[in-house]
Amino acid sequence: SFGFLLHRFSEKLGIRNERACWNSITRESQLLAEAQDLLGRLAWPATEKVERLSGEFWQLRDLEAQQNKMREESAALEVENESAKDQLFLVEEKCEEDLARHRARKSELMDKISRLQFEAQDLLERDAETKRRFASQKAKLDVLKRQEGNYGSEIERTRTLLAELKTEHEQDLEEISKREAEVKRVEEIVVKVDAEISGRRDILRAETAGLVAEIGRRSKRIAEISAKVGGLENGKQEICFTVGQYLSQHIDGRDPEIRKVLSRFRPLTSRMQALRKSIQYNQQLARRSGRK
Repeated sequence: SFGFLLHRFSEKLGIRNERACWNSITRESQLLAEAQDLLGRLAWPATEKVERLSGEFWQLRDLEAQQNKMREESAALEVENESAKDQLFLVEEKCEEDLARHRARKSELMDKISRLQFEAQDLLERDAETKRRFASQKAKLDVLKRQEGNYGSEIERTRTLLAELKTEHEQDLEEISKREAEVKRVEEIVVKVDAEISGRRDILRAETAGLVAEIGRRSKRIAEISAKVGGLENGKQEICFTVGQYLSQHIDGRDPEIRKVLSRFRPLTSRMQALRKSIQYNQQLARRSGRK
């Protein structure tokens, strides 16, 4: 009211602000609509006995019942999914422990293979030196046999050395053969361990496939329910606005049921009355300004 009088006084001074009035009308109309929406959402549960709103009341009650039922279903599915996820975690954890043991076993076997191969390589290098010395001593013996003079003792010593080198060569070959056979045997065990790891993974997939499928199915259903609840909420909002708008338009009415409903929301209804009165003042000012 004070603003209205101030604008009227400004008009007498030749000051017009038509645009400001229309801006105020737009802003206050939006605030009024928001207040009506809020009033409808808060007040509809108490409108069962308001004859003009009984249809909206039962529609809202039905929509809310549907939402509650869907939310209960969604909550139950969430609980089932959490239980399934816990079970899935336990299965995967146990499988991972088994796989870790298999991988550790394989690592030990691979270390053993590396050690055997290293030993075999050492034996091969030693045998190569033995064969070189044998060839050298054999050539020496041939030379000594062709020499004139008394070389009998040297020839005999050379023959003894050749026999020793031959024995070393045969022993090295035997040791090399043992290492190679052991490597082959251990490699076969590694192949079996790899097969066990692959088989354990296949078992895991088989054991968890059902759980994963069930979790996915429930998650899809939860998303569908959420979408439906949202759709019902949109419908509720439209009806709530209708309820709030009707109550707002009958704030000063004589219907005892409406007065009883609105008595619970006096701060909100007082605000709505002030907004509606301000809009009326601004409309008058805007029309007056527009005519001048």
